[in-house]
Amino acid sequence: MKPSVLERHMQTGIQVLLVALCIWAGAQLVKLGQQSVVLEERLTTQGLMLNELRQELREWGDTYYRATDARRELDQIENRIDNLNSRVSALEGGL
Repeated sequence: MKPSVLERHMQTGIQVLLVALCIWAGAQLVKLGQQSVVLEERLTTQGLMLNELRQELREWGDTYYRATDARRELDQIENRIDNLNSRVSALEGGL
């Protein structure tokens, strides 16, 4: 049995629609691939910038006097002064 003209036109229309959908899906995949490459490049650039900032922080740590170091040394000096004061007081009390 031979398909009618309407059936053939419907089959052709469905085939055209499927081909158009495949082309659209392919274009979207290409677009997503390009966006992925752009994002990967940005991540690489940010990683490099992060490494540079870490290096700068290390260099600053060597250059600047940190507050925790200053507090520790100040505490040591104050302890030594307190020890000297107690020794002087002990000597003055013995005279």
